[in-house]
Amino acid sequence: MIFLAVTLGFFAENIREYISSRDKENIDIRSLSRNLTEDSAMIAYQIQSNETGTQTIDSMMELIRSGRYKDEPEMLYRFAYTTRGFQDFQYSNITYEEMKNSGSFGLIRKINIRNDLVNYNNFITDGLRGLESRMLETEKNQANIQSDILDDSFYPSVDSIIYKHALRLHFYKNKNKSPFLARGKQAQFSKLYNLLFERNVILHYYQLNMEKLKDLNGQLLATIYKEYHLKNE
Repeated sequence: MIFLAVTLGFFAENIREYISSRDKENIDIRSLSRNLTEDSAMIAYQIQSNETGTQTIDSMMELIRSGRYKDEPEMLYRFAYTTRGFQDFQYSNITYEEMKNSGSFGLIRKINIRNDLVNYNNFITDGLRGLESRMLETEKNQANIQSDILDDSFYPSVDSIIYKHALRLHFYKNKNKSPFLARGKQAQFSKLYNLLFERNVILHYYQLNMEKLKDLNGQLLATIYKEYHLKNE
């Protein structure tokens, strides 16, 4: 009788642990699905922002290449300002990090989902972040070159717009001044053009990665909905 009682107690404890683990798994999966849904919106926003950024950089390059910047200094100032302010991708990895730190990541029974989650997060941290660092570096280099050509008093400080989207209108500080172009700076304009070309190349690869991330996000969400029989919340 004692052996039977101990055995039944052992089974009961295992059942409780199993139920607790499954409850925790379902809670985490639903939280992950919400995070990934938020990512979907941010990815779409980032892709649109990248397209706008590419168009603006192209316009500034054409202004320099054609020499029209000499006759349209105000347009040059506007492009010089609005091409700065690159913002890195912000994604929702709170649940993923909490699961890793608490050890509950292993409660996800679907190995394919665990692997896809790891690959999804690694794609962002190992792939996108490197391109973002290069973009921010070239942005600062662009700001340094422009400060030698243009009058920075028209703009807010560089530090105030790094990591933020630049304002697109009404950026002049002093309405009593006219846009100023330093003379004898053709070499700097050539450097600025080459730097803009470099930024556009990086942004092109970044956009390709964002498109791939969009696919990874959609596939991962679809798998989670299917495997766990979830509905869009």
